[in-house]
Amino acid sequence: MKLKISLISDKEVVLPKEFNYITQALIYQLIDKVPAQWLHEDGFKVEKRSFKLFVFSSILEKAKYYKQKVIFTFPHAISFYISSPVSWILEQVAKNTVFPARHLSGGSERIMFGQNKMSISSVEIIKNDEITENKIRINALTPIEIHSTLLKGDGSKKTYYYSPSETEYSELISENLRKKWEAYYKENCPYNITTEPVQIKYCRERIRSFKGTVIKGWTGHFWIEGEPEFLQFAFAVGLGSRNSSGFGFIEKVERAGV
Repeated sequence: MKLKISLISDKEVVLPKEFNYITQALIYQLIDKVPAQWLHEDGFKVEKRSFKLFVFSSILEKAKYYKQKVIFTFPHAISFYISSPVSWILEQVAKNTVFPARHLSGGSERIMFGQNKMSISSVEIIKNDEITENKIRINALTPIEIHSTLLKGDGSKKTYYYSPSETEYSELISENLRKKWEAYYKENCPYNITTEPVQIKYCRERIRSFKGTVIKGWTGHFWIEGEPEFLQFAFAVGLGSRNSSGFGFIEKVERAGV
């Protein structure tokens, strides 16, 4: 299941070039304080890893980018998706979206989205299509990224971001999704998933920054293959790493064509 959150302002919405952290902050703000703090600081753990188990899209409306000012301007009404397999996360976001004055500090109906004073105009509950196939074509609405932390000769660490043309890209996405399954269900994951571009020439490397960290991921159309239950989980939780920072939000492609 996913939610579509819609916001409205009296004027154009102005955001910095990298604004994922603003959307993420709003999501945490819409979760009750105690569970939000637990989710942010601890999360769902397996072995030495911790997952937040939610993913969100970028803003769905088109923006105009001003290169000199390094800002986007969006229309006064904007929206985004949030998805999770964890029912209480979506339930709290939906509840506190419908009744923001009861939840937000100061009892105000207005929120700050970056430097924009806005109101939450609606929340729409969207049930994901039931997955019955073993192979599905998807579109990455936000970049799918997967990486390894490597140790250099001098002892320092380096982050290596994989490309869809490398076999490790699919292998590590599968391993990552298995860990998220185990963190959620508290049991060993019996499944694997393969992820490959429909056509590599139509995939695009996207370089993003999140709170000062440069991140490389890929958008485009991909085939994902695995057990339907595992594919359904992938749609709910996102593909690849850093889902709770707005990476790896995917949608099913209903028609052929890149």
